[in-house]
Amino acid sequence: MSLQKLFSLFVLALLVSSCSDRDELLQPLPDGGVLKVKADAPAVPEGDPITREKLDNTLINLLEARNGFDWSWLDLKTTWSTLQYGDGVVAIGYQPAGTTGLDANIHRVDVRSGAWKAVHDALIAQIKQDLESLSGQPVRWEEILVEDDPVLPILTLKLTDKTVLTRLASLENVRYIEPLGYWPSSMARSTSGCSPSGYGLNAADYSSILPSCILPWNFNNHQIPTAWNNAQGSGITVGVIDAGLSSLQPLLGAQFNDGYSATGRTVTTDYTWGTSAFSSCSHGTSMSAAAVGPRNASGAATGVAYKSNLHFIRAAEDVVLDLSSEKTAVKNAMIRMGDRASVRIISLSMGTPFGSSVLRDGVNYAYNKGKLIFAAAGTSFGLTTWWGVIYPAAYSSCVAVTGVKENGSRCAACHDGSAVMYTICMERSSDSNRNSLSLSPSGVTPSYIGGSSVATATTAGIAALVWSAKPNMTRSQVMTCLTNTAQFYPTRNSTKGFGNINASSAVSFALSNY
Repeated sequence: MSLQKLFSLFVLALLVSSCSDRDELLQPLPDGGVLKVKADAPAVPEGDPITREKLDNTLINLLEARNGFDWSWLDLKTTWSTLQYGDGVVAIGYQPAGTTGLDANIHRVDVRSGAWKAVHDALIAQIKQDLESLSGQPVRWEEILVEDDPVLPILTLKLTDKTVLTRLASLENVRYIEPLGYWPSSMARSTSGCSPSGYGLNAADYSSILPSCILPWNFNNHQIPTAWNNAQGSGITVGVIDAGLSSLQPLLGAQFNDGYSATGRTVTTDYTWGTSAFSSCSHGTSMSAAAVGPRNASGAATGVAYKSNLHFIRAAEDVVLDLSSEKTAVKNAMIRMGDRASVRIISLSMGTPFGSSVLRDGVNYAYNKGKLIFAAAGTSFGLTTWWGVIYPAAYSSCVAVTGVKENGSRCAACHDGSAVMYTICMERSSDSNRNSLSLSPSGVTPSYIGGSSVATATTAGIAALVWSAKPNMTRSQVMTCLTNTAQFYPTRNSTKGFGNINASSAVSFALSNY
């Protein structure tokens, strides 16, 4: 009998024997050397999963102590335990052993060829064989597969077995193993941000401008009307990723070219979550309208870059990414935005307080494709408002934005922190219910919309004005225009970045310097 056959039988015997002891790590498969075992491979977690209450306390205490969260800070037992209480969905980031600098090059990866495909195929073969050996039953890959990403090196699976997870964690080829759907039971699942404000409109919070529309009060705080003398966003496409558009708001549909916006600009839609770009959640309508809503003749509120194009992708149920499907959908929306050549700016007014490598891979992909990504620093109520910047805004590929009151203090529900780059004045100092104004899901009466969400969309609109002033500018040059004319430049504030943006000065800087 050949040595190779003896080795194969030896491995098979080890696999079979391990079925009787799930705490023993399965031996490596003879995969031709594609998969490499770490020198410091972890042991299989002992005993029962950590209780849900203890897990919740661990995660929240870590978030509060470090003012941020990364799954790599947890040991394998904690990670495995979370999968017992969430939806059991785990994201596995993979790579050829020895790969470095992937964040800056993830857009160049071809997961369907070469070394990347070899690792992909070897991992699938290993996981499937391990599960079959442990259960003694055939395993249909389709039953555990949630998503086999065709672009990024990520496998998303329903996988809760600690022995198989330990084997994966032992490989140099595995970049991360992260639960996607775990959410602390002490933090209720969210439907936040989806209902328009019912607060009565104060006449002091708007003025009428030509041709017959409403100018939100805070546009003047950022010199947006003055910026319009030189730039209105023509030729720039802003991509908005959010929780759906209202099909009942024609000013983001058939009347997108109403009034002074009658320039032949376009609005296109897509979705990576749900079955349509449209939903009853009003948040995406408010954000899209704040960034690029038409300077209309219908009596409704105008947007900032009222001559820019809009590409909208629905990628979540609401603004809090607490479902595994939402994180995957936002990642996929980032890929689609990245691959859409016309999109220069992406506005994302959603996020999660818990770090996600899946989200990081998605924003890195879009960033590496040249997109300027603005993301909300976070909006919440109660004790959690002191938490720092949420994800993905906290990642370096994003420009984190938050909201402030007229007096410069943080808005009532906004997060801030060292990752914040810019602020937008969007809340009256005397009344936290009087925020910026945007389109309602239907009709022309504007609704108040607050938080770091509208601050982000407003900033995306200002960036579109600046870029339209000199369309040949690079992304870096647009950022220079925004930064060098901002409130605190050249000093960066510890929690508010460079402070409030001055749209008119930023446009003038572009015209004078580029």
